[in-house]
Amino acid sequence: MPATATAAWTFALWVSPTGTFRLLHWNTVTTPQRALCSDVVLPISLTGELTMWADECAIPMGRPCNAHASELLRAYHPHPGVHFGDVVFTGATDPDTDTVHGLDQDQALTLLDLYLLRINARVPGARRG
Repeated sequence: MPATATAAWTFALWVSPTGTFRLLHWNTVTTPQRALCSDVVLPISLTGELTMWADECAIPMGRPCNAHASELLRAYHPHPGVHFGDVVFTGATDPDTDTVHGLDQDQALTLLDLYLLRINARVPGARRG
């Protein structure tokens, strides 16, 4: 396939409480529930094109605080609150079909750059390059 075939791929950024992150191919995952391995997820709209999804069962199941996700959220909200367990960042949800869109390549790379810059600057114990 030609290199331009990747332009149709979409992504999501998955972040764990340990700071581990992965870019997921959204075309194969397709739902926040599947990405988080949870039936109950909470959308947090950051912009018209960016949503963070959190596992609503994380607190009752004793999942650790996700300071890494909270720090990334600070770029969009001055007081993001505390989030627990794994989170995933996607594009917006289509209001007509409830389809959750992935991030295009530019959106994914911009979000990943922002994540790495903020984590290295602010989260205690984060690795510094």
